[in-house]
Amino acid sequence: MNLTEISQAMDAFFQTFLGKLALIAIIVLLSLLVVWVLRGTIGHVVDRIVNGVKRSNNADDTKELSVSPLAAVRVVQRTRTIGTVLSNIVNVLVAVIATVLIVNTIDQNIIGSLALLTAALGAGLGFCAQNIVKDVLNGLFMVMEDQLGVGDVVDLGPATGVVEAVGIRITQVRDVNGTLW
Repeated sequence: MNLTEISQAMDAFFQTFLGKLALIAIIVLLSLLVVWVLRGTIGHVVDRIVNGVKRSNNADDTKELSVSPLAAVRVVQRTRTIGTVLSNIVNVLVAVIATVLIVNTIDQNIIGSLALLTAALGAGLGFCAQNIVKDVLNGLFMVMEDQLGVGDVVDLGPATGVVEAVGIRITQVRDVNGTLW
């Protein structure tokens, strides 16, 4: 068998039901591998930054940084928050790409016929979720610009208290009465 005949045999196999199942399995396995590698890389970078901050402040544990300068604690918090966001972005992107590849493997005409429906659905979801997107973007800017951090005293209007946790969408503040906002 020459290379052309092998290629034709493989094309014929991947057109069968069993061949399509094999392609779907390959796509799923490669997607999981990509997520694993990217999340491992993000985790490695986050750990290197956190360990570098701990090493520069002679701290063995992140909790020991609370007695160190505030800047070191903030770098660790920001790095971990951004690492979490990047991991979630990786998960979503790989899931969307894998889904499109799987649907395309099942039937190539489905993608074309669903394009208009998907666009309309995306526009509707985008319009409905604009407050969530706005919150996420504002949270990213707050974290990147280091506007507030754990331990800061803030005045939010109805509540004044100490920041307990800072995330992308949610910042937790405990007021003087012990209420968590």
